[in-house]
Amino acid sequence: MLNKIFNPENGFWKLLGILADVLAFSVLWLLCAVTLVGLGPGTTALYDAMAHCLRKGKPGGYLRFWTSLKDNFKVALPAGLVVLAAGWGMGKLHGALYAGALTGDQTLFLCYAAYWVFFVVVCGIAAYIFPVLSRFTFGVGGLLAASVKLALAHPLTTLLLGLLTGGCILLCVEFWMWMVWLVLPYVWAWLASLLLERVFRPFMEGQGEAEGAAPEPDDEEE
Repeated sequence: MLNKIFNPENGFWKLLGILADVLAFSVLWLLCAVTLVGLGPGTTALYDAMAHCLRKGKPGGYLRFWTSLKDNFKVALPAGLVVLAAGWGMGKLHGALYAGALTGDQTLFLCYAAYWVFFVVVCGIAAYIFPVLSRFTFGVGGLLAASVKLALAHPLTTLLLGLLTGGCILLCVEFWMWMVWLVLPYVWAWLASLLLERVFRPFMEGQGEAEGAAPEPDDEEE
């Protein structure tokens, strides 16, 4: 009986291990993101560990996190600053349009409604950047260009990523609860990987788990 209870293959211990990973990897991401400049490298490393180890059940997730953080730092840091600048601009735009919508002007209200569509699109495109870097080798300019190309080539995936990413951002902004911040980073990476690994697969075929060449998506929509 005791052997069954303490068997590491027991469902309870597997669930406990998953919960431990949820907390540990979310905390690692938070430690990187809280500095702001570490947002890009931390997100790249989190997705890399998720895609290579956690989602596929391979060992060495924590080592993979630190290796990816170090290897992609030079590109992920400036890419992260670009994303932060875009986020700052979106925040300022929201404030201006929201104030206008409160005046009751119908045109300004429609502009405010259009803002949320634009917000989802921007979040969807941004959601490609760091996962792409975790899988392929790029400079900053090439990374941003490839992410935009992939986003345009897969509009449905981009829409779903935008809703996922935008929803996580709004939850973090509205609810400053420690439990939200300790769960959402991991959940975002896991759900994003379900969408993105399908997009990456054609470029990774024949290359195993090695870092791929720069993807050149076709122009066909989903």
